[in-house]
Amino acid sequence: MTTADRTITEVTARFIIDTNYADLPDALRKEAQRCILDGLAVMLAGTTEDCTKIIHQYITDLGVSGSSRVPGTSASYPAEFAALASGVSGHAHDFDDTQIASAPNRVYGLLTHPTVPALSAALAVGQETGASGKDLMTAFCIGLEVECKLNEAINPRHYEQGFHSTGTFGVFAGAAVSAKLLGLNLDTTRMALSIAASKSAGIRCNFGTMTKPYHSGAAAQNGVVAARLASMGYEADPSGLDGPWGYFAVAGGGVDEEYVRGKLGNPWALLDPGVSVKPYPCGSLLHPTMDALRELVIENDVAPENIEDVRLGTASNVINALRYAAPENALQAKFSIQFMLGVLALRRKAGIAEFRDDVVSSPDVQAMMQRVKPYLDPEIEAQGFERIRSRVEVVLKDGSTLTREASVSRGTPERPMTPDELAEKFIDCATGVISPEAITKTIETVRNVESLASVSELLDALG
Repeated sequence: MTTADRTITEVTARFIIDTNYADLPDALRKEAQRCILDGLAVMLAGTTEDCTKIIHQYITDLGVSGSSRVPGTSASYPAEFAALASGVSGHAHDFDDTQIASAPNRVYGLLTHPTVPALSAALAVGQETGASGKDLMTAFCIGLEVECKLNEAINPRHYEQGFHSTGTFGVFAGAAVSAKLLGLNLDTTRMALSIAASKSAGIRCNFGTMTKPYHSGAAAQNGVVAARLASMGYEADPSGLDGPWGYFAVAGGGVDEEYVRGKLGNPWALLDPGVSVKPYPCGSLLHPTMDALRELVIENDVAPENIEDVRLGTASNVINALRYAAPENALQAKFSIQFMLGVLALRRKAGIAEFRDDVVSSPDVQAMMQRVKPYLDPEIEAQGFERIRSRVEVVLKDGSTLTREASVSRGTPERPMTPDELAEKFIDCATGVISPEAITKTIETVRNVESLASVSELLDALG
């Protein structure tokens, strides 16, 4: 049988079992280290959020115990529940990285949040299996690659009609990671992917609620469960991704197989087109605009009281997704053009401290939000969605206008964060959750993660 004759399910399963640490290029491992550090950062930041606390209470009430520790907490659970808790925490602030699309018709210039589902599963299962740092690196890279390539392959209708791809494709990352760490063979890995396909879920109407972070946690958990069941002999259709009733057809109405066949690890998605590390804890569709506005306000020393209007010309993908014109809380504010630009115009920053309920409801923020006026720009709309394009205008009360176009934000492959900037983000996220000594130790441990004899050493560094 030739590669062309194999189903996408089999092609993916073969990639998972055939790929080993020696197959990972140096550049890939370097980027993966950055993703792991950023992933841990956002997991730590999310531990204090209500959505995470409820998940921990839910697990505690079940009375389960296990050997997989959850970053930033004293909790130890069975792997599937540790993956759930870590996944929710990692997406709680919407501060985790995003996948970049490689073609104009792929959705919105981004596709999924790839790191947190893969890393949550890898840390959880890695602790249970006694995995080394090299094992962790291998499984994480494989899981992220599977998630990104399968996600980009599905018909864009999948996202457009309301599925949240972090939830729907994060489960395949969790399954791939777990299958690798559990040492599944070809047949059981195919079963794991097919079981995962039946556990894939997440709908976009829950953006701006606690359930959006749950998508990431559930994806990691369900991926672990799928691989565990497969390892025990649980059966599924061996080609669950393929055919008229397979996942791609049912969930998206089709698949562009060229994104998968011969493309898994060739090139690695983490290297080309890459992923973006978020500079702001909110929907990434506005990050280029936010950077542009921040630069305009700082460079021209614009006082908030001198701003008449902030106008945003952009494409429908941005306007439709960031749907809360008058957010009532911080969760909704993460998907509000009016808040994200309004708070930047006022404070020249939009970090974790700004995305709080009391900030959203404050009179000065509410007043500035009224001055933010987004509109559909036909020229930008016609250029496609492989980039997140916008034009922001700051209209001043003296009649002058400051204008800047944007399509790239800090943290993207075109403008990557420096090691110091990544460390600063980690420190910002981790402060108050772990000790200063643990912060320093964790940053250093991640930079040397491949030398670890056990994944548990990484959890030890967190304190």
